[in-house]
Amino acid sequence: MQLPLRQLRQQMNGLSLRGAGVLAGLWLAAPAALAGSDNLGNAVALSKLSKSHGFVSYSTEGKNLTLKTKFSTLSLEGNTRKAKFNDTLIWLNAPVSRHWGSWSIRESDVTKTILPLLNPSKALRPENGRLVVLDAGHGGSDPGASDARRRLEEKNITLELAQSVRTMLQKYNVEARLTRGSDQTIELDERCQMANRWGADLLVSIHLNAAANTGSSGVETHILPPAGCPITASTFVGDRDRAVFPGNRHDEANMILGYQLQRSLLKFTKAEDRGVRRSRFYVIRNVNCPAALVECGFISSRSENVKIMTAAYRDNVARGIAEGIMAYLNLVKRADTNAAKPGPAK
Repeated sequence: MQLPLRQLRQQMNGLSLRGAGVLAGLWLAAPAALAGSDNLGNAVALSKLSKSHGFVSYSTEGKNLTLKTKFSTLSLEGNTRKAKFNDTLIWLNAPVSRHWGSWSIRESDVTKTILPLLNPSKALRPENGRLVVLDAGHGGSDPGASDARRRLEEKNITLELAQSVRTMLQKYNVEARLTRGSDQTIELDERCQMANRWGADLLVSIHLNAAANTGSSGVETHILPPAGCPITASTFVGDRDRAVFPGNRHDEANMILGYQLQRSLLKFTKAEDRGVRRSRFYVIRNVNCPAALVECGFISSRSENVKIMTAAYRDNVARGIAEGIMAYLNLVKRADTNAAKPGPAK
């Protein structure tokens, strides 16, 4: 399978797709505390997991593994990192594998992937939802991905999307700020500093994808992996993967935000589901709040770039992002409400 250039370059030298300009996923050195070793955790048998956390059934059919609660379905594929939560693709930190004869999942995926999705109120209790920061990828001297023949430049589309999302959020009385409001060059570190200085409660960085294979298409949402876990594009865990970044303080919330964004984008665009993926892009690892980076389609795709050229499709993309953010904020509000409820009288 032809990997998107962003992922290929991540694997080769830690750089993303964007060339000489400001790179959304640039792996620049940043202050971080190093963890001692990988953090995937012990293997947890799915049969054991199925008896807890509200699951009512566990079934296997070859490598197709399914766990159900009263309201949700978790589907796993043996010997892969693929999982689906209520039909939305999520890439696990480690493959589902056989351990002492039983299909098992690593502890990091239980605590940082599955449990937050099953019980978002508990995971979101420490979070707030006052200020949303929208980061329009690239800008100024950095055009991002482009299609010269159709005169498409990522920097222009991401700015339009960010402005549209802000307008939609404001209609819900949500305060939203942009890291850039025009075609200007802003370094990645400056974007993070803005969000941190403003006291952002969540950040969403908006991008478009590109690949050498013009058949590649779909939407994907990137969140920060837990410290000690590999990115989706690699199985190797190096020193950089063991680093604890500011964004890792929000691992559980990152999972919920990423899932809600991906689910909503799929609903409004009907695009191919490329999943919630794990990446250590600069802007999502160096902010003091939950964060996600959305790839809203492929400029390099023969079919998708035609859609991206239409105002109606771009409006659907913006609505998908806005509604995903609102779904997350409503869960934060519900978590606050549940936390404020008095306990039983003694």
